[in-house]
Amino acid sequence: MINDVQKTFFTGEFAKLFDVKKDTLLYYDKIDLFKPAGVHENGYRYYTIEQFDHFIAIQSLRAVQFPIKELKQYFTEPSRERLQNLAREQVEKVKEEIQKLDDIQSFLSRVIETTNELTSVKPGAVLFQELPEESIVLSESNPIDLNTPVEEVSRIVGEFIKEIGVKGAAANGSVLKKEPFLQRRYHESDRLFCRMEGPDAVRKPAGLYAIMYHQGTPEDIASAYSRLLDQIEEEEMVLDGDVFEEYVLHSLLSKNEAEYITKLSVKVIKKG
Repeated sequence: MINDVQKTFFTGEFAKLFDVKKDTLLYYDKIDLFKPAGVHENGYRYYTIEQFDHFIAIQSLRAVQFPIKELKQYFTEPSRERLQNLAREQVEKVKEEIQKLDDIQSFLSRVIETTNELTSVKPGAVLFQELPEESIVLSESNPIDLNTPVEEVSRIVGEFIKEIGVKGAAANGSVLKKEPFLQRRYHESDRLFCRMEGPDAVRKPAGLYAIMYHQGTPEDIASAYSRLLDQIEEEEMVLDGDVFEEYVLHSLLSKNEAEYITKLSVKVIKKG
């Protein structure tokens, strides 16, 4: 609230206006970073409208962890050129922070989407569902089977994640080629995939998909693949693409591998 007589703000009024604590203003005054415009005869500090830009600049820079020492140095001898350079540097930092927040938001949104999805599924059951087109990034062909050492699998996955620049736990998994699946050879994936947008992304087509949620360890997933193929054949469907094996928030949902859930999906069409 502005003092209508002297057009000033008392400390509490100024703090409330910018949603900060009075202690923040008192601390800034103590360290000579941002001082009141003056002190009334009754001993109360006051601030003026002319100080708004100064304070907003300090709070904006502190929000991106700009050091107080450097802030004091700048405001000791401000200039147009220094202000311009300072703003340019901080814009880049803000862009980085925005990207980090976007990554966090994407991850949390996926957690909500996935956990909601899991509340309505029955592990082991096969369902046929129309899915929309989505964007995925594929690795180069690099077959992985049960004989591949864990260390080598970790290296391959790590290099793929690093290469595509994933920041956080994006939806990812592996791809089993159509031919081995039809031959009931389920233990060899051809490549990795990640559900994300990007310059190297391809479109996973929309259409009817046979979907199954397998609950259990990776070692016993062969039986799930077998049931999936059996059901597809019973429904007189044929495969219209490769099989996607997606790891559904494994270690976030349980510490027990036997409770891990893996989503299997493959595009299908009616025979004939």
